[in-house]
Amino acid sequence: MDYSVNKPNSWLREIQFHIPAEEVQQKVNEKISAIRKNVSIPGFRKGKAPADVIRLRFGKAILEEVLEDALNDAYWEVVKKENLLTVSSPEAKEQNWDETEGLSGVIEVQVEPEIELEKYTGLKLTKEIHEVTDEEIEETIQRLREENAAIQAVEDGAQEGDYVKAEIQEVSESGVPIVGQREEKEIRLGDKAYGDEFDKGLLGVKKDEERRVSGVLSAQPDLKRHYSVRVKDVVRHILPDVTDDFAKDLGDYESLEDLRNKIRKYLELEYERRANEALLDGLVNALINENPFEVPPAMVDTYLDAYVEDVKKQLKSDFDVDAFKEAQKPVAIREIKWYLIKKKIAELENIQVTDEEIDQYIENLAKSTGQSERKLKAKYSLKDRRNRLVNDLRDKKIIDFLLEKSEIEEVELQASESDIVDG
Repeated sequence: MDYSVNKPNSWLREIQFHIPAEEVQQKVNEKISAIRKNVSIPGFRKGKAPADVIRLRFGKAILEEVLEDALNDAYWEVVKKENLLTVSSPEAKEQNWDETEGLSGVIEVQVEPEIELEKYTGLKLTKEIHEVTDEEIEETIQRLREENAAIQAVEDGAQEGDYVKAEIQEVSESGVPIVGQREEKEIRLGDKAYGDEFDKGLLGVKKDEERRVSGVLSAQPDLKRHYSVRVKDVVRHILPDVTDDFAKDLGDYESLEDLRNKIRKYLELEYERRANEALLDGLVNALINENPFEVPPAMVDTYLDAYVEDVKKQLKSDFDVDAFKEAQKPVAIREIKWYLIKKKIAELENIQVTDEEIDQYIENLAKSTGQSERKLKAKYSLKDRRNRLVNDLRDKKIIDFLLEKSEIEEVELQASESDIVDG
């Protein structure tokens, strides 16, 4: 067989091939011989029918089967010889058979793109840092008090700080309902969810009472609106005192001071975790921006198909698959580019994971979790799990290498920019 491989772009390969007629005819003769041994033809003993009779009766079907096999064999021979990393099924664009000239054709297949990394070291990145304040710790304690408050029904009318559960209907200034359903909401008087006037208008309100009040929405603070509020319940949160007993009731805390220290440690770790996530996100963005290349459509389709299956398992209900795929396509392209960039960097920098590093990881995991090292080794001896572990450890080494080779500027994160305490 003669062949050539053209490269229309970085991810497409066009295989042009030619198989001489005598090679094809030899395969046909071999098929006829195999069939002749087992087929029964009227007028002949089994296995004794002449080859010409077999050819006359089955020749067309045999030729079609041989040509299909030859096409498939030609494809896989080229893939193996050229070490093509295919990511799609082959597509026969041309196929021509001539009894004299032989079989020729063109096969297209998508492959992992050949990428050149123009820049992957010396990247300029930023990392957000933040020193936890006493105010954040107290805000966290206040939130814990709210979460552990005793709920008391209010009979004598709502006061500031009380929670009013009500059905709210927007109405005209004269009280005529505006199109739209009543919304059931719980409002804390004093939070000014509908503005100060709205909250003041509900002071003293009781269960089953209905009032007409005015307010504003944050999106349109200059537009006064009118509401009919039908109160379903009024409750008061009785917050626990901030004492050592309060801390002990929350869990494994020896005292209020111990609680504050552990809150500080938690917030520090959480800020660091989020900062590292943002740093990695910035690293990936920088690598993609500095090293543009196209992604094979087949890889995007495969990623999205797998994503859809995962979502189906979680939702267990129908959803617009096409719309979902279209919305997630940028995510798929980004993830595939990051995968290919990591693979290329590992190749360029010879980043590998050794058996010793795997053993060390398992030993450390056993110590930190209290699990049996022997059982962990047995767990990670399974091929799929071991491969996942190798990939994870390799990814970490690649990221560590990239960050070490980057220029990272630390910038202060303002507490107001974070939702860690509120969350």
